[in-house]
Amino acid sequence: ILVFGCRGGGSASQPSGANVQTITVNAGPASALGPNSNYVDGAFTSVTVCVPGSASDCQTISGILVDTGSSGLRILSSALTVSLPQQTDPSGNPIAECTAFQDGITWGPVQTADVKIADEQASALPIQVIGSSNFPTIPADCTGQGVPEDDLASLGANGLLGVGPWIQDCGADCAVSGPSSLGVYY
Repeated sequence: ILVFGCRGGGSASQPSGANVQTITVNAGPASALGPNSNYVDGAFTSVTVCVPGSASDCQTISGILVDTGSSGLRILSSALTVSLPQQTDPSGNPIAECTAFQDGITWGPVQTADVKIADEQASALPIQVIGSSNFPTIPADCTGQGVPEDDLASLGANGLLGVGPWIQDCGADCAVSGPSSLGVYY
């Protein structure tokens, strides 16, 4: 992702290339909902998600907040119109995720999508679908970490694109199981 800015007299410099994604800095897609639902200077972009292996069952979603404090892709269920396959554990149980942020939590199933940003595509990528009606009950140890941000008004974006430094979506601590696990996956 490349952020571009103004030079000199205010003209924008907009590089192009296969791995260059346009971002917009503004109040975000929730700004029409009122002053408490927006960002002051959020960096927003769009992503295209497809059913894995399909080039035609796709959707481009705008208003995705570029978040340097997290990793991975999280999309509001209300913004998603394609039906993505549910990720399961080795026993076939569906996987859901609780992610804590400084101002709240996101809760929802982990589903699989082919994700395209600029001309780059990641195949069969696990993403979190926030606020899915198929997973309405948020575990108490998840809500104990913050207030749910599961709709446009509370999240202020149609999703989050984490560009943080971790390989795992919440650091190495979430890649372990047992008593030392952070309780991120359910």
